[in-house]
Amino acid sequence: MALIAAPAVAAAPDSSPRPGGLKLFRDWIVACDNGRACESASLATQDSALQDVGLIVARDGAGRVTVRVRDMTGRAKTASVRVDGRTVASTTLDRDGEGMWQGAPATALVAAIGRGRRAAILTPTSHGVSLNGAAAALRYMDDRQKRAGTTTALIARGSARHRGTVPALPLVHVVTPPRGAASVPATAIAEARRRYGCVVDDGSPFSADAHRLDRRSTLVLMSCGAGAYNYLVKPLIWRDGRLTPASFDFAYHFGETPDPGQPEILVNVTWSPAGRLSSWGKGRGLGDCGDAQTFGWDGSRFRLLEAARMTECRGAIDTLTVWRTRVEPVAPR
Repeated sequence: MALIAAPAVAAAPDSSPRPGGLKLFRDWIVACDNGRACESASLATQDSALQDVGLIVARDGAGRVTVRVRDMTGRAKTASVRVDGRTVASTTLDRDGEGMWQGAPATALVAAIGRGRRAAILTPTSHGVSLNGAAAALRYMDDRQKRAGTTTALIARGSARHRGTVPALPLVHVVTPPRGAASVPATAIAEARRRYGCVVDDGSPFSADAHRLDRRSTLVLMSCGAGAYNYLVKPLIWRDGRLTPASFDFAYHFGETPDPGQPEILVNVTWSPAGRLSSWGKGRGLGDCGDAQTFGWDGSRFRLLEAARMTECRGAIDTLTVWRTRVEPVAPR
């Protein structure tokens, strides 16, 4: 089951972030970010199905290859990948069921996946992993990373030297929140509930958590309904005695695009003392698909710092990164 073919994004100037898209190749899916790092995840062969164990092949902009494996049952202690009847790589798993290969073992495993016909992950129970689309996905990574036809390609290998450079990640100044409790008048909260359509009766508790952003601004995370696995929040800014919608340089919309003057909707929100606002909109309760976003306050608006997505609800072991930044903390003004 596909979530969204193309993201709807918040209106923003031309300098706004442009996260990468995901591209599906049968039972594998690929994403590349703005730093020319790419990841490809294995998927279940049927819509809405799950994988007990899955893989993610990653290569960063500098060419370092990593393969991640994860046992979703949480019971396995080791994992071995067998391709066309031959065991290619083995690793121990941590308490979260995750393991990793890097360097030469990872490169050898990726080469086997790219030319293989059948694969399984042994934990020691055998779990089939479809290779349909794997070679095409890896070839797409070669192309997006400008390595096709070079000696560093995963699949589309040639004799040319790779002369590309890694794009610099955008630098974002993020205000470090001041210490101290934040407070917003209850009358302002009640009026904002009415104005922004958050007087709902779906059985979910109401909250309006307040967090200081700088010396003049306070973030208010006003709850605005809930579903079975998504808790909705509208972010507002309390400043100079007024509550107004928080501004974002980019945000994946949850549902329909907000009307002019209405706040964005964030989902399953967390706020950290370091000033990170995170949203995780699940595509379904199992959490194997959806949009993950992390923002930081620059003094006037929230800036997208990181984003990861999974548009296919087919048991991927993680989301794929589509946007990254470099963050420089600044003192509150």
